[in-house]
Amino acid sequence: MRMTHMKPLSLSLLALTLAGLAACSNKDAPAPAATPAAAPQAGADSKAPAAAAAETPAPAAVDSSASDKLGLYIECFNRLDNSAHNSISRYSSWVKDMKAGPTGKETVVYGLYKIDPDATQSCKKDFAKAAGQSPAMAKLDAEGQTYIQALDALSTVVLEADTYYDRGNYKDDGFAKGKQLHPQLVERMDAFEAASEKFSDELDVQNDQVLEARMQQLEKEQGRTLPYLQMATMSRAKQLVGLIQGETFDVAKASERMDAYEKSADELLAYVSAHKDAAPGMWGRYNSTLEDFRKAAKGRIRRIRDHVAYTEGEKMMLEPASSWMVEGSGGQVTKAYNSLVEAGNALN
Repeated sequence: MRMTHMKPLSLSLLALTLAGLAACSNKDAPAPAATPAAAPQAGADSKAPAAAAAETPAPAAVDSSASDKLGLYIECFNRLDNSAHNSISRYSSWVKDMKAGPTGKETVVYGLYKIDPDATQSCKKDFAKAAGQSPAMAKLDAEGQTYIQALDALSTVVLEADTYYDRGNYKDDGFAKGKQLHPQLVERMDAFEAASEKFSDELDVQNDQVLEARMQQLEKEQGRTLPYLQMATMSRAKQLVGLIQGETFDVAKASERMDAYEKSADELLAYVSAHKDAAPGMWGRYNSTLEDFRKAAKGRIRRIRDHVAYTEGEKMMLEPASSWMVEGSGGQVTKAYNSLVEAGNALN
């Protein structure tokens, strides 16, 4: 059975600069809808992501046009990518042999999840707009076009299949159309997953460069105040989650990144405690997600460090929709990270 992986949300330079910078003149402040840049694949056996921010050479100064361009890509990636992966997972959860397809003898037929067709069409326009904007990012722009085309193609056939299964039409034609659609579904699922991984990795590299430059600029201009501390904490979280999702990873390196995240988060919390008026709206939720991610990451590292095997019951839950409920799983730490990113984006 195919096992697809939910991807962590992208960490956004654009969204992070919203917090605490309202009083500052900031040419690269984002549009309100901007969301977070690409991170790794998640799940029980996900691979590590592209280079972490601290390991990526940063440009000398922040380019606001680069931020704007990345923001278009990032928002669409976060809006649609997990939706597509979840649809694939839904289908493969009941089609037991993805090579053979549905047999017509299945006792449970879940169908698929739709990939929002309106959002897909909107993102096609945004991707075309981003590709035409300066600065040129040849590899990212090329991977982006491959990605959005693969997503659009998958969305189209998923919509057709979803309608077929949702209406129960397979009960009337003996799965004839389901069997007919299956090869096309698998072909487009495979193409999308390959494109998603490549685009995600390259988006990660480009965003990390801009993020690191923005952090350096903030520290130089404003010192270790709220904008810098929040961005640094989110960057450390991204570096950590990128390392600890696979079933094997360097525990010593993970512990170092865990320590770096904790120190950054603790400094951030201490700053807000000492400057309560600086806390933006929705801080309470963000504060909670900082702690939730801390606990989930620690649990993940402990499971791998201590060689704690999954029970049979836990193994059955290691699916994208349920792995977050398994203590110390990659899915649990990814869910906690995604909640942290969403809470960070909601700060105002």
